[in-house]
Amino acid sequence: MPRANRDSKATKKTGAKRATKPGQGSPARRHQLTAQELQQLAPIPETLRPGLDVLFVGINPGVVSGVKQLHFGNPQNFFWPGLFQSGLIPEAIPPEDGHRLAAEWNMSIVNLVQRTTPSTSDLSRQEMRDAVPELCRKISANPPRVICFVGKGIYQVFVGSSNISLGLQDSVYDLGAPLDGCHGPPLRQRGSIDQTSAAYLFVMPSTSGRTAAYQNPVKLQYFQQLKYVRVCATNATTIDDEHLDALGPQTKSKYFQNIKQEPKSC
Repeated sequence: MPRANRDSKATKKTGAKRATKPGQGSPARRHQLTAQELQQLAPIPETLRPGLDVLFVGINPGVVSGVKQLHFGNPQNFFWPGLFQSGLIPEAIPPEDGHRLAAEWNMSIVNLVQRTTPSTSDLSRQEMRDAVPELCRKISANPPRVICFVGKGIYQVFVGSSNISLGLQDSVYDLGAPLDGCHGPPLRQRGSIDQTSAAYLFVMPSTSGRTAAYQNPVKLQYFQQLKYVRVCATNATTIDDEHLDALGPQTKSKYFQNIKQEPKSC
């Protein structure tokens, strides 16, 4: 019997697997990088300009996103399906077409921390706090109408408080205020805002597939609320909180009531 046939039969009989070459196999195996390889990954490119309808803020790139150099690049992430299913964008697109978000629909994405990690738990609280002043500089230099934090933990670090709710916040980002890295982002009460001087703040659950506390149908409700906030912001109309609540879960923030602020150091 020819050797090739003997080997083939032996493989079938014993159930042995052929050796995979580097770079082959499942996506998870392909993206198991060493610490040195992770450090060598470049930050994911960001598109910023004044007047964006929505600026999404993610926490940092996961390994799949970092390797592909794509925002929310993991196919298990609900971010891109959520945009389409809520009507924020008119067609379903893969992460590879993410550049169209800014080019065609006047929205864009930045990360709080640029460093790629296997998990968000690999980021220290201090590393995230240290990244807030740079995020504020990006926002103030490129004023958007709405800032959407894709994950409650990101906003908690941003404002230095754990006492926040999901959804539209009672605070707004003061686009005209001077930046002071020692005292956090320039926030003030929402009320009736001048859209040229302030941006709405919206917080949704993380869209990661690992976020079991919120299933995709619930995450979609927050995308639908964001769509309504975007429409009001772009048309300079007052947000109806009752209508906003009717679109999804109760989201009215108690941010300005009895907050225990985390100490900040310069």
